Amino acid sequence: MSGRVIVLGGGIGGLCTSIALRQVGVDAVVYEQARQFSEVGAGIQVWVKGMQALRQLGVAGAVREAGAEVHHHRFFNAKGAPLYSADLADLARRTGAPAPVMIARSALIDALATGVDPEAVRLGRRVASVEQHDDKVTVRFDDASSDEADLLIAADGINSMVRRRLFPEVRIRTASYRYVRSLVEHPAPFDHHVFAMFFGRGNRIAVGDCGYGRLYWLVGLKKPTVPLDGDLDTLKVDLLRRFQTFPEGIASVIEATPADSLIHHTVRDLEPMETWGRGRVLLLGDAAHATTPNLGRGSEQAMLDAIELAGLLRSTDLADAAQLRRVLDTYSRSRRPEAEALQQTSWRIGNITSWQNPVMTRVRDVIMSTVAGRKQVASIQAQFTEAARMPSTVGGAS
Repeated sequence: MSGRVIVLGGGIGGLCTSIALRQVGVDAVVYEQARQFSEVGAGIQVWVKGMQALRQLGVAGAVREAGAEVHHHRFFNAKGAPLYSADLADLARRTGAPAPVMIARSALIDALATGVDPEAVRLGRRVASVEQHDDKVTVRFDDASSDEADLLIAADGINSMVRRRLFPEVRIRTASYRYVRSLVEHPAPFDHHVFAMFFGRGNRIAVGDCGYGRLYWLVGLKKPTVPLDGDLDTLKVDLLRRFQTFPEGIASVIEATPADSLIHHTVRDLEPMETWGRGRVLLLGDAAHATTPNLGRGSEQAMLDAIELAGLLRSTDLADAAQLRRVLDTYSRSRRPEAEALQQTSWRIGNITSWQNPVMTRVRDVIMSTVAGRKQVASIQAQFTEAARMPSTVGGAS
């Protein structure tokens, strides 16, 4: 490989890309607008193929140490009746794939940062413009500085400035429900290493063990009564009212959470794109295929993007425009089907689990406890099998 790469964005996708490119010998620099690595949010699940990708990047151990393995998925209705479950620890043992990990977002960023070359990172640099030329791409920053490279990888999130410039027609979709999430130090209301979700009528809550006595919880609200910029103490009172009849222990998790730590936001994704780049610019992670969080696999997809792209760039002459076009075509063709399927499935699940009609919610619960539950467990089994077959190194053979 010859040439130089600029990576825009120091989040999950950007850091994984930096590590992967370094492993295959690509000269790359990361620009991040924040003055320190950070991640807005509470907790995150790194799903099985994401953990396998982190193995390739050499940081899976650091991520596992900073969080907690997820050994069981358990799903219930609002009364606590089981709908379906998956024994992830058993699947990990049988397939050799790693168990997923639940981790605080800030801890994940810290773990990834351990694998990044500090000399290849520029913090506090906000992009002002991107200019493409036949033989290079120029990035200008708001401090009047600039940089040039053969390739720009935009990992700058769902609000990607680069994507908006390249593909202004692509829409961000806003779901019909909102999320409230937080991290809290509190005893788990169930066994450790469990991710549990409870579905009610327009209200749902997920609780996961993040390790070190911390719980990550996420609430979905179909008809929120507190505005996005509303008082957080009022929001907490509203949540306690909504979940007071849910199984014992659920309301106590909310009660133990300081109101000022609540994160209340809309839920958005990106409509599927026909291509993830143009010329000497490629999109990665949420900049290309942001998905709603209903499947807990958004971070995994960014990690898979990073190792796929690094493997392709390993033997690419970045000065050769024809070779770059082949990389873009192969990258999009390889990664788009899975990412787009997750976007659509997650959007659909978010709508179904937000139903309020009592008859429809009973039908939903019956379907989840039978056909849909069995289908989901089979899908999880297939994902573990796929993860076990992934290469052990970036760009390596299975």
